[in-house]
Parts: sequence; C-alpha cells; structure tokens
Amino acid sequence: MSARDQADKEVTGNQPARLRILDKEVQIACKPGEEDDLMQAAAYVDRSMRDLRKRNTTSSIEKIAIVTAINTAHALLKSRSQEKSDDTVMDRVSAINAKLDQLLSASTSEKKEPE
Repeated sequence: MSARDQADKEVTGNQPARLRILDKEVQIACKPGEEDDLMQAAAYVDRSMRDLRKRNTTSSIEKIAIVTAINTAHALLKSRSQEKSDDTVMDRVSAINAKLDQLLSASTSEKKEPE
C-alpha cells in the first residue's frame, strides 16, 4: 500500500481496491465491508462492456463506457420507479385494509347494541 493509500485509509476509513474492467486495472477507494459488493458491481460493468464491445466492434472504449453507464443508470431508474409503484400499491392496500377494519368494527358494534 502506498503512503497516499495509507493516508487516505487513515483519514476516510476507505481502503484501495483494484478492479479489472476490459483488461484495464482501475484503483478506487472502498469502504470496509463493501468489497464484495464492489467486486460484483465491477464484474457487472465488465460483462456489460464486453457484451457491448462484441456487438459493436467499431466503438471506442470511451463510447462503450458511456453507453454502459447510461444503460445501467436507466435500469436503476426503472427499478426505482417500479419500487415507487409497488410502494404506492402497498399504501393503497393498507388504506383499504384500515377502512375494512373500521367497517367490520362498526358492523360488529351495531350487531351487539340492539339487545
């Protein structure tokens, strides 16, 4: 570990992680405990870039990286949108359940009173 890497680790708690993407080594800071997630993300990016390069051999590495980033961001945003839709549905179901509980409670109370 270089002196700079050691200083960064002491200040931020991060440690350097070396990744290989499209046969190029990249070093980035990684929080302790997140190494596996980072490696999975790097493997995903590497696979995506390799797939794109196979389909379009005339593109530069820079263009492949940009298109991969856009595709990944699009998938993330689509996933977040779906999660919001799911949350909205769950909120509606909870509201309906609460109303049904109120109606059932009121109905049960009305049946007991006429005695």
